[in-house]
Amino acid sequence: MKPKFKSTKTGMVIIDPIERGQYSIETNTPVSLKSPTTNRIPYPIDTAVQITTSGFTISSNNTVYVRNSDGRLLTEIQPNERVDLPDEEYILDISDELKVYAHVQSAVQILTSNKEISVEFGESSTITISARSYHTRPAATIKTNADPINMMQAVSLLASALKTTGVERSYPTHRGHPPAITLSDEFDIPDSLDQPNTGIQIEVPPTLRHVFVVAPLAYYLAADVVPGSTPQIVTENGFTYSLTESRFESTVEQVLKQTFLFDCIVRTEGSTPLQLYERQAIESMLEFSVENLYGCSVAEQLEAYLNVSFSMIEPYIPDWHIKTQLRPTPEHIEFLPFAVADLGLVTTATADRSVTAVQTNTQTKERTFLDCDIDNNALEQGENVSSKVDEELTTAPQIWSRGTDTRLTSTCPLSAFYNGLDQTPQEGPLEIKVVCNDPAMNEELISVHNTYGDYDGLSFEISLCHNLTKSELEDVLAQECDFLHYIGHIETGGFRCEDGILDAGNIGEVGATTFLLNACQSREQGLRLIESGSVGGIVTLEEITNSEAVCVGRTIAYLLNRGYSLYAALDITQMGSKKTSSYHIVGDGRESIAQSETGTQNVCLVERDGERLELTIISYAGPKKKRGGLLNPYIESVEEYFVVPSTIGPFSVTKAQFLRFTDLEEMPVLLDGELHWSDEIKASDL
Repeated sequence: MKPKFKSTKTGMVIIDPIERGQYSIETNTPVSLKSPTTNRIPYPIDTAVQITTSGFTISSNNTVYVRNSDGRLLTEIQPNERVDLPDEEYILDISDELKVYAHVQSAVQILTSNKEISVEFGESSTITISARSYHTRPAATIKTNADPINMMQAVSLLASALKTTGVERSYPTHRGHPPAITLSDEFDIPDSLDQPNTGIQIEVPPTLRHVFVVAPLAYYLAADVVPGSTPQIVTENGFTYSLTESRFESTVEQVLKQTFLFDCIVRTEGSTPLQLYERQAIESMLEFSVENLYGCSVAEQLEAYLNVSFSMIEPYIPDWHIKTQLRPTPEHIEFLPFAVADLGLVTTATADRSVTAVQTNTQTKERTFLDCDIDNNALEQGENVSSKVDEELTTAPQIWSRGTDTRLTSTCPLSAFYNGLDQTPQEGPLEIKVVCNDPAMNEELISVHNTYGDYDGLSFEISLCHNLTKSELEDVLAQECDFLHYIGHIETGGFRCEDGILDAGNIGEVGATTFLLNACQSREQGLRLIESGSVGGIVTLEEITNSEAVCVGRTIAYLLNRGYSLYAALDITQMGSKKTSSYHIVGDGRESIAQSETGTQNVCLVERDGERLELTIISYAGPKKKRGGLLNPYIESVEEYFVVPSTIGPFSVTKAQFLRFTDLEEMPVLLDGELHWSDEIKASDL
């Protein structure tokens, strides 16, 4: 019986003995989080179990970090390496979908490969397996009315979800999902919520606009938001920093990004002193000592950070990806915790204009933004259609971006976030339903059917449906599944079926978590699916050709099948094709249907340079690698770690180095501007 640790797509840990190998579990006992054993683990944990065994394996090619009993990093073992350790007390960080630690007193041998990590002990040993998951759901709900003073108190309490207020808050597992906020006639704060005391205040005029914009910064700084005539940060040490009213939104954004970057740098003085690229690039330009700053208070650290010019460190700030635009009105209050989660940015629009629906006539579209750096053209990409659904639903537009290179838009109903909270772990294979309601489009059906399927231990159950009637399609939409891929026609009133038109707005409940509606002008029906139970999807804004649909559908299917989020899948598809400008995200673009093999969502950009290659890697935040996680590309010439999400490189590599790197995981590769899959690239292609 060989214990194998698996990570499900929902973040639960399963210890699953399987009938092979030389190891056996002699004991398997749950451990109290207050026991002497778990109290010695220097990390916050959610659950623990003690087992007695001579070894174990896990299906992963992540780096293993070996720490001493105090949590200090001793060594790291990357794929295809072996380390033998003498008989001492160790904490093995074997994290994958969530943080997992093995605490043992023994001699240890660790052997890693591209697919698996094997750990053997000198003899049968008792080890404590403990885990800490991402806190992805609100732990409580704050009730408030729309009074700005009450909203300041509510936003101040978002930081109750932080597991620490030190620089380690930049690690994603140390930032929990903020508590939910609901609009109510009463103001009520649950007793379970405690606001951390960091000695930092953010003073802003008492308007919803100001409160909305500072919410992400207040959450990350654990700052107390209070009324003030001039927007500024004030610390207990008397330090003040102006949040320039004339550039209020952009200044708040810069402070958040600057603080986060410096936290990532300063935390390397803690228990994990890894070689961080951003520290190496910036440290010589700083007037403060990173080492000395680690032990300072949060207020002292912030003062040091903000005395550095933003323009100096701006090139090293990680990609931020998502910005949510909210109207400073009561109906958008409930969006705040979801927009703030994972440090998303918030911008505001005037209250008297809807940014999700515009006139379809030829008059000039005029919008008024209050000090907003958001890309208006990008927003308007998703505003080409004025429909009844926009008037009925509470939605917020979002911009997804990588630096200044790309802009994708999404329309997110509030219901998408609540639908995501309702998702529960499911046993069995991932369920994908493919519906083709036009025989002339069988080419795409055949193409995607060959794309979806089992890989790396994940099993899929694929259901194919053809030429459905209204009642048959309604039944399919109501059935629970992880992903729905629709191929066919959508008209003004709904899905075209064999016997007429089916409007998704008339379906009581939709069971598909995510979807791709690869049909002309499918945005309205996609929003209807979100309102009826789905979390996120990809839709079209206008007419698309059959060849365009086949190309885009096949690429998106491949990426979603391998664990990429809706946003990452559409962004990468856009890199390899000029045919994606018609596509748009509805709902939560962070949603994914599977796990990637290594936990990262990467795309490689490769340019030939004589006998060598120039390799650039774009990493996306995902279920395993959220903002503040680390990426080491496992390339022989690259020793540094990089903060994700980010664009790293270019690296000059040999063809052999590149092929060894892509052998770790199937990933998309943009080779001389054309999109390929890494497992299909041979040395002769380079």
